[in-house]
Amino acid sequence: MPHQPVEQARRNQENPIISPSSQEWEAMATFNPSVVRDEEGIYHLFYRALSSEKEHEGEKMTVSSIGYANSKDGVHFSSGRQLIKPEYPWERYGCEDPRVTKIDGKYFIFYTALGNHPPNADGIRVAVAISKDLKTVDEKHLVTHFNAKAMTLFPHKVDGQYLALLTPNTDRPPSSIALARFDKVEEIWSAGFWEKWYQTLDHHEINLARIDNDQVEVGAIPLRTDHGWLLVYAHIQNYYTPEKRVFGVEAVLLDLNNPQEIIARTTAP
Repeated sequence: MPHQPVEQARRNQENPIISPSSQEWEAMATFNPSVVRDEEGIYHLFYRALSSEKEHEGEKMTVSSIGYANSKDGVHFSSGRQLIKPEYPWERYGCEDPRVTKIDGKYFIFYTALGNHPPNADGIRVAVAISKDLKTVDEKHLVTHFNAKAMTLFPHKVDGQYLALLTPNTDRPPSSIALARFDKVEEIWSAGFWEKWYQTLDHHEINLARIDNDQVEVGAIPLRTDHGWLLVYAHIQNYYTPEKRVFGVEAVLLDLNNPQEIIARTTAP
């Protein structure tokens, strides 16, 4: 059977859709967004905002926080406002790179929390903010007590469990993409749960690195299709040889009932 033609993706002529502004908290850069489209067709966009250089916690530095904007068409967005900013010791030096899922009527906003400066593996961990209405943040929790980034919650339960993907050891490579299953939502930020999970990390990993010299990281929230969970992820070739690094984006299709099982994947960026 012949392949059906696929329309080529093109950059929108109205880009950029979000840009830095005169507001101090997003004066330097706005990037790495995550988007959720709700039941009424509104696009909710969460993005990393970088401030202008300033005095912060006794250091002269730029500080990341997470901004929010919305849109009716996915192109023309409202002015951004700061939704998540450093408040607790484990995020005191910045909140980066949100990945957002709406489930159980709540928005779960996972992000990278920076607890030390200059950043190093001991202080780079995953946190989550939870909001019902996106006007305020109702809860905040440190999720991982080990080095990790790029966590995202599946938008649907599987066999009654909440499922998440995350990238442990991003700053203590080799990293891996791994699956976590939770019987109840409070386990997402349970230190006891993660201690046991991390001790058996090799049982939770999804083998996506092609060779030992590669580095991988979760990209977007998994998308449910009729054929499986579609995951877009970062794949860096020759990671340990900086002058030969190749940064690429790849995709993998995971089994709907057992997302550790790979059905198909791209063969190149």
